[in-house]
Amino acid sequence: YLQPPSKCSFLIFALGTASYLKFGCYHVKGTSQAMSQAFIDTVEENGGHVWLNNGAKRILVSNGKIRGVIAEDGTKIACQRVICNANPLTTSLDLIGKENMPDWYLKRLGKWTAGGSTFNVYLGLDCTCQSLGFKNHENFVSIGPDLDWQHESMRHDISFKPYGAAVTAYNIADADFSPPGTGVVVLCVIAYAEPWLKLSPPGYAEAKSKLADKLITLAEGIAPGLREHIEVMETATPLTNIRYTGNPGGSIIGFDENFQGAGNVHLPNRGPIEGLYFANAWVNIGGGFETCIVSGYMAASDAMKDMEQGKTDVAVMEKMKSQLSKEAEGATEVKDNFFAQTSKTMAKLHPNRITLKVKEIIAETPSTKTLRMVSADGALPYFRAGQYINLFVKIGGVLTSRPYSISSAPDKPYYDITVRRMEPGFVSHYLLDKVKPGDVFESTGPNGSFYYEPVIDPSNLVFLAGGSGITPFISVIRDITQKKQPVNIHLLYGSRSYQDIIFEDELKKLTAKHKNIKVDYIISEPPKGWSGLCGLMDARMISSLVKSVKGKKFFLCGPAQMHFLCEDALTKLGAAPRNIRREAYGPPADITLEPGWPGLSPSKEFKVVEERSGRTLKAKAGEPLMISLERARLVVPAVCRSGECTACRTRLLKGKVFAPSRVHRRWIDEQSNYIHPCMSYPLEDLHIRI
Repeated sequence: YLQPPSKCSFLIFALGTASYLKFGCYHVKGTSQAMSQAFIDTVEENGGHVWLNNGAKRILVSNGKIRGVIAEDGTKIACQRVICNANPLTTSLDLIGKENMPDWYLKRLGKWTAGGSTFNVYLGLDCTCQSLGFKNHENFVSIGPDLDWQHESMRHDISFKPYGAAVTAYNIADADFSPPGTGVVVLCVIAYAEPWLKLSPPGYAEAKSKLADKLITLAEGIAPGLREHIEVMETATPLTNIRYTGNPGGSIIGFDENFQGAGNVHLPNRGPIEGLYFANAWVNIGGGFETCIVSGYMAASDAMKDMEQGKTDVAVMEKMKSQLSKEAEGATEVKDNFFAQTSKTMAKLHPNRITLKVKEIIAETPSTKTLRMVSADGALPYFRAGQYINLFVKIGGVLTSRPYSISSAPDKPYYDITVRRMEPGFVSHYLLDKVKPGDVFESTGPNGSFYYEPVIDPSNLVFLAGGSGITPFISVIRDITQKKQPVNIHLLYGSRSYQDIIFEDELKKLTAKHKNIKVDYIISEPPKGWSGLCGLMDARMISSLVKSVKGKKFFLCGPAQMHFLCEDALTKLGAAPRNIRREAYGPPADITLEPGWPGLSPSKEFKVVEERSGRTLKAKAGEPLMISLERARLVVPAVCRSGECTACRTRLLKGKVFAPSRVHRRWIDEQSNYIHPCMSYPLEDLHIRI
């Protein structure tokens, strides 16, 4: 419950201990996503409907009663009862509106503060947890006895001298949690949102890496050599928890669990409006994962009782009002601007959409231009060198999008996206031939994990770029040279012809000025008289240039065939998988060249039925399903368009699709037939649900 013993009721410890001793410890097979899917399946099996990719925008209230819900897409759903998993604060102020909530309830909400949050480090390992010495799935590391001081230090500041952490080795509980021979470890420490909200965007990124580094060092006290086996690392702060839950302060337990908030004085599952019920950690029985499930059961029981009676018992509502009014004595109403500062900070860090205006167009090569874009409505969000944005364009009435790496450095007041003409082209032709300064576009915020992470990456980096795959690398090189980081970069840049080399002049200047930057150009179709390197980036070429692969991290970005060639070469040269990082490169130019393609003609058409809208459309075997959906004006969320981010996750109800082997789905998604339309190709008639 994120409290030191001196501030938490004995009842909390007693309940937790008794529950563990009586029922034992359970782990959800297939991770928590499997439990979410089980809820979906149960609802649908009993005649209900689950609407993914569409949240609630407003809860409609009239005369103190629930009347319906307006969804994010504008759909109005008439109903008399709403069971809400959003916290009561967000529900009251944003979804329902303060003007529709009784004063006594608003005062009760203003009585308590949100509970604590966490800072988490998620580690994907290239070895098993057992090989690092883990014997238990849950481990606690503590290096200090003063728990009260430790707790307060995290509430008001970000301590880079962590006093301890929970170290969870999931594969000990579930051997199938990750692929054979690998492991997953999560490091967790108590944290609060307030100090994180005060940081500048660059300071926020720096603080995440610094604290992650300290926690990994701490964890190595019980798992020696942990850092040497990290293949993937992601971090989550209290602001991450705010982003994905909407909870004040990123609280993972609801209201603060202290003497005042323990036991029977939790908020009831009933809301103050007839037909409103809550099922979450903020109401009975409060806190945590398991208790949310129990809360759902209690809310459902209340709702079913009211349905059987045909109304809500007035005496029950009056009793609740009396109890909460008593608890709220001396409190003031929760403020209208309760979320204002948090929302402002979150919009800077993780906006859903950015409005961009083309400031300048720079010709790079005969086939490539850079579009320099500035914000049309405020400052641009910070990004890490190597990340991308997904740019939305409307061509011939069809709204589509494409991900483009940001080629400028993070400290610039603009985003550069460098576009190369692709054949056959659609979006690239439009951007190169039609766009002019002053044109306005929308994009996602920066995304992706294709960047240098000093916490787990060595200081010797080798960049393997093919064609326009240079774009994330030039951003990293610009960033590292500007910051004068002690990092050595060797860029192997492959191009079809010498004229296709992008940023050549700048790269020459950078290599002349910075001894830690080295560039080799490799031309696959050299002209007569070419005296430089020529050929492909195979094992022989890479070995001749970088010598030993030991102590180096390899980053790959380029077309599909280059990835296949380079990955095979690096494997032959002995590079460990954890030292090879690949940028997702999207749909291949020719899907029929992908291993496993069943031999269908790419022009063969199939019928696709989207269940929710009832729409029917045609889709070609040779193009991603998402393109056909966009052409039919069916909106599917899109970010990476490479089968990695899961934003476009769609359920396949009938039919078969082909996906390249590099497209990975979660275990439960495979079991429940969810696909990524951005990298799924129809092999027969399909029935889907967006």
